[in-house]
Amino acid sequence: MNQIIERMRNDGYPYKIKGNGGHMAVLYDMQPLNGGDYMAIYRYPGGECCHDLLEIQRHCEVIEQ
Repeated sequence: MNQIIERMRNDGYPYKIKGNGGHMAVLYDMQPLNGGDYMAIYRYPGGECCHDLLEIQRHCEVIEQ
């Protein structure tokens, strides 16, 4: 696993989630934001989607931390 994914997992982002209508997704990369913050990019069967940690905690099922 690459260093970016490991850093994101250490920051609390889960590796696998079920979201966006019950579809499985895997942590793929990060989307940099202003001020040094970032959002996670998850790969779904139909493409990629950005999620922040709060959104994941409220609306997604964590499959693998």
